[in-house]
Amino acid sequence: MENCYQPQRTDHTLETKYDSETSVETTSSNRIHIKSKSAPITELTKGDEDGLKHQTSAPSYLHSLKDNQAPPFLKPEKQAKPHLLLGTIVTEDELVEIIAASDSDPSDGLRKTLGQYLVNKKLIHNYSLSEKSFLVSLLMECIDYAAQRSFSTHKLACMLTLYLASHLYFKWYYWLPPVAVWKYFKEIMIRHTIEDSPDGQEVFEPKECYDILSHFHTIYLSNLPLVHILTFGVHRLKLSWPFKPK
Repeated sequence: MENCYQPQRTDHTLETKYDSETSVETTSSNRIHIKSKSAPITELTKGDEDGLKHQTSAPSYLHSLKDNQAPPFLKPEKQAKPHLLLGTIVTEDELVEIIAASDSDPSDGLRKTLGQYLVNKKLIHNYSLSEKSFLVSLLMECIDYAAQRSFSTHKLACMLTLYLASHLYFKWYYWLPPVAVWKYFKEIMIRHTIEDSPDGQEVFEPKECYDILSHFHTIYLSNLPLVHILTFGVHRLKLSWPFKPK
């Protein structure tokens, strides 16, 4: 006799009931809810438009310097113009005292005297060590240049004045381009070469003027990026994170 086991099949039928009235009510209520959330679109009145202010972007290197009047792009009010500078910074009597200091201390007397002279003249601050060292080296180079060409004290005092005046003009504005410094120096050199009273006085000969222009271009203008760093300094912002990464 064989035992046969046959599983019984049970059919489960899922019936989905659709209540049309409930669906319609739910849809209409959702529509009302959406309408209550949305805000009406209104146009700005003339009074609201007058109250809006034009927003200026933050200072950027790509922004025009003429349009951007925010620091550090804002230019100072007074700008030096080329004019006669005889006796305005270095005089002949002061130059004789400076040169005489090298006789008492041949090794370092001239350097110390020039450094103290720049501070006393308020051309630099005493704490600006990098700029002070650069200007002292520049003036010593000018003194050696004048000694090789047998310049008188009058010409040497004028030459030192022109170099210092050009450096002060460079410090006038942080973003001053090298072309502006070059044009300023050429203009004051011409005014101290060609006799054209009261705007000029003949101190140097035309050949001496050309040689001094070449010397200034080689010593000062060609190294203007380094002069900018020594004058204005370089600022670095360092951020430290106190928490260790997990």
